[in-house]
Amino acid sequence: MNRARETVDVPIWQVPIFLAILLLQAGTHADEPEGSELRPVRFAVTADCHLMARSTPANERHLRAFVDEMTRWKPDFVIDLGDFACQAGEGQTTPELHDAQLQGLVHHWSALSEVPCPAYLAIGNHDVGWLEGGNETIGPADLYAGAHGGEDVTKNEFLAVTRMPGRYYSFDVRACHFIVLDADNARDTRAPPPGHDGIAGAYYVDGDQMTWLREDLASHREQLKVVFSHQELHHTPPEGSGEGGDAPFPPVGKEHSYVDNGWQVREMLRSDGSVLACFFGHKHRNRWTVHGGVHYVTLAATHWGGSYAEVTISDKLYVRGRANQREYALRLPSAVPK
Repeated sequence: MNRARETVDVPIWQVPIFLAILLLQAGTHADEPEGSELRPVRFAVTADCHLMARSTPANERHLRAFVDEMTRWKPDFVIDLGDFACQAGEGQTTPELHDAQLQGLVHHWSALSEVPCPAYLAIGNHDVGWLEGGNETIGPADLYAGAHGGEDVTKNEFLAVTRMPGRYYSFDVRACHFIVLDADNARDTRAPPPGHDGIAGAYYVDGDQMTWLREDLASHREQLKVVFSHQELHHTPPEGSGEGGDAPFPPVGKEHSYVDNGWQVREMLRSDGSVLACFFGHKHRNRWTVHGGVHYVTLAATHWGGSYAEVTISDKLYVRGRANQREYALRLPSAVPK
């Protein structure tokens, strides 16, 4: 097991007012007695389970072990960051591949739904297929017809099975606001030139979603926020980037596999002033960077030995790693926006 811990002490006088209220209401210990109202916000995060129909029994064992552990830990919610129920085989979409992936999604979502708390999903590139993305309405036949992004079921089918609020959405847990993004979209050709981070990213947060995100941040200005996305919002070269964090990163490849307009999203999060962290999957290996005072944490893949994170928000952001997931204790935002 290879774990690293980053600890940053924050004096209580530096904690903003809305976080002080959270601490007074929620307490600062990760394991308060069952039934206590004085609990921190706790959630667990998996990513890249890579459950391919029913042909990956080892990966399914990791999922079921996670569900068993959550039954013991009893978090406020769990979230998977995408590439959950993947395609059943390679190649152009066919009715057989479509049906196999859809049946696999039903089966594995049923297993994850056994956790004793709300369960959420972000959409990964191996979870769905799309033509242009955004708010397009397509059916399986559109995926049979030719090349497309992603895999063998549509976003609408994915949402129908999992009953997620939408392809992007947000929700509250006590004093905290959580935002889930969908970057499985084609790049808008009317947007600024690609490659702001030095290399053109393969994914995109579409215009309607950007408008929604701007409004969602503004309407929850005084709340501490956490963002989830399958793909990273930044290019992460092996030598590292940003204002701090892990370096060097493991050379996992996928240099183009990030959100091309993620720099615009990062600027929105920086300007908000109360965004604590963003969590990602997709790269399958640990990495942590800091941009604009916001922590960006990429998780080890759950299919890599059953890795996942148990996260607690109290006086710090505590990321407790399981299996190959690194551990962190990260500082909270130092000020609220005016």
